[in-house]
Amino acid sequence: MRRETRDKILMIILGVVFFLNIIAINLFPTISEELVVVGYTIFGVGAFLYILSVFTLRGKGISNIVDSGIYGVVRHPLYLGAMTMFFSHIFLGQNWIVAVGTVVALVCCYLIILLDEEKNLEKFGDDYKRYMEKVPRTNFVVGIIRLLRRRKS
Repeated sequence: MRRETRDKILMIILGVVFFLNIIAINLFPTISEELVVVGYTIFGVGAFLYILSVFTLRGKGISNIVDSGIYGVVRHPLYLGAMTMFFSHIFLGQNWIVAVGTVVALVCCYLIILLDEEKNLEKFGDDYKRYMEKVPRTNFVVGIIRLLRRRKS
């Protein structure tokens, strides 16, 4: 199966899971209001990452490797933001249907990241390999540590 087809299938699954999660979150009662607050906080962090990624890409374009700003911390902040927002659904929905949907969404996001990296390696070659060595895929903590070390030297 072609990479573009796999990418589209994964995006469709993400969209379906998103709407099913939203329906389930609103259908079932919450167990703990404190967990809902945690969920909204996590959602806010994910939304911030997502929006920051979009603005960075709009300012830099996609014809070259973007390795500054949030893209100097993690290679896929857009998907990390989406994954974080999906993770928040567990706290907002507090039922097994939402948990299963969230796991499916996280796996789909990760597979999309892997497909995206294949595409970027073909497009940018060795420059992208060096970027991959310098900046972690989605590990924000490691990305910050590496960024601070690069700035010290």
